[in-house]
Amino acid sequence: MNPAETIFFGLIGIGVMAAIVFIWLILRKRKRWALLLTSILVLGFVGYYLYFPVLKINEHEERYGILVDHLSKHYPENEFDIVPERYEQGYSVGSFEVNKIESPLFGVTLYVDQSGEVSQPSTWTKQEYPAQQDLWKELEFSYGEEYSLEKDLPVITKQDEWIDGELTAFALAIDESPAIAVYEYFPQGYGLLGIEQGKKGGFASIEWEGHVFVHIDENFKGETVVIHLKNGKEFSVNAAEHKKRLFVEKIR
Repeated sequence: MNPAETIFFGLIGIGVMAAIVFIWLILRKRKRWALLLTSILVLGFVGYYLYFPVLKINEHEERYGILVDHLSKHYPENEFDIVPERYEQGYSVGSFEVNKIESPLFGVTLYVDQSGEVSQPSTWTKQEYPAQQDLWKELEFSYGEEYSLEKDLPVITKQDEWIDGELTAFALAIDESPAIAVYEYFPQGYGLLGIEQGKKGGFASIEWEGHVFVHIDENFKGETVVIHLKNGKEFSVNAAEHKKRLFVEKIR
């Protein structure tokens, strides 16, 4: 029984006790009636307390069926894992962790209320703490709009990487477009510092902490990429020599 349910039954118990006191005050001269009503209240409370787990199981099963119908109606092209199918300790009645079969490491929490309405209160991920060279993999879940079952996941591949202490940069292909992601990484935590996605056949660049990073698409048609820095200066990158690689230049 979770804390909310403990409080719920505590309040009911207080109400029952108050009712019993009231009954004995009113019927103090008719003790048989007072004892009968007291017994009914106590037995009703105990019976409801004992039946409550069964009630939760039945209610959860009913809401599970509603969720299955909801998913098959709105996402007929997908298959899902839904947990828990039957009520389990640690879950709320009507609360389910749902993920697409092809994406077992992340998904959404869907809640079916008493009226049968389905809502998404949160998302979740089971991805383990990544190695520094694998930081880019979390972008499949987090890049773009907040994850939901409607979201079309981007196709992301790593082209190249650069690691210097806590600073890490990746040359990526996101849906066949060149991109760069820069991270800060520590054993106790990491964070995305910046990400830039260029156009197909173009390039992407980021300037960060005294470095400029450039990723040129393999289908780039020009011979040179010109980068304009925040300090007003510019420099050129030979496209033929650096396509599909991460070009890194330290700014002086």
